[in-house]
Amino acid sequence: MIRTIQAALLALLLGFSASHSALAQQEQQAPGAQDPQLMEAQQRLQELQQQLGEIQQQTFEESEELQRKQQELEERATAKMEDLGYDPESHYDRMEEIYERFESGDVSEAEQQELAQEFQQAQMELQQAQQEAMQDEEFRESMERDMRAFQEDLLAAMEERNPETADLMDELEQLQMQLQESMQQAPQGGGMPDEGMME
Repeated sequence: MIRTIQAALLALLLGFSASHSALAQQEQQAPGAQDPQLMEAQQRLQELQQQLGEIQQQTFEESEELQRKQQELEERATAKMEDLGYDPESHYDRMEEIYERFESGDVSEAEQQELAQEFQQAQMELQQAQQEAMQDEEFRESMERDMRAFQEDLLAAMEERNPETADLMDELEQLQMQLQESMQQAPQGGGMPDEGMME
C-alpha cells in the first residue's frame, strides 16, 4: 500500500494530476499533435516525470522518518473516511495489486486496458471519499498543513540526495506550461475559432 500512497503524494508534489493525463490525450487528438516540437516536449515531460519519480522513490526508501510521517498521514485519512462509512483499505489494496500486476510486465494489451479502468474506478471512489472527508473544515486544515510540511521535508530530502532535483522540477513546470498554452491555442472542434473567442 505504501507505494500506492507514495504515488499519490508524488502526484500532489509534482503536479501529476489527472488533468495532465487528459492533457496528453487531448494533445494526441489535437490538429497540432504531430508538431515535432510538441511531441518532443511531451517526451521530455515523461522523462522528467520518470527521473523525478526515481529520485523520490529512492529518497523515500532511505528515510525511515519520511515513511513514518507518511504512515501517520495515511492512517488519519483512512480513519476519517472509515468514520464516514467508506472502505478505503479495499480500494488501496486493489490499486496496489494492479500496480504490482503492471510491474510484473506480463500483461496483455487488453488486460492493461481493463486493469487501467479498474484502477481509475478505485481512484475515483477514493477521491469521492476524500472530498467528503475534506468537507470537515478542521480536518481539512489539519491535513493540508501537515501534508505541506511532509512535501517540504520530502522535497528537501530529494534535493539533498540529488542536487539536480530543483532544476528538473523547474524544467518540468516550464514544459507543463508550454503544453497547456499549446492546447489553449489549438482550434477546438475542427472548425474555425469564433473571432469573439480570440484573446
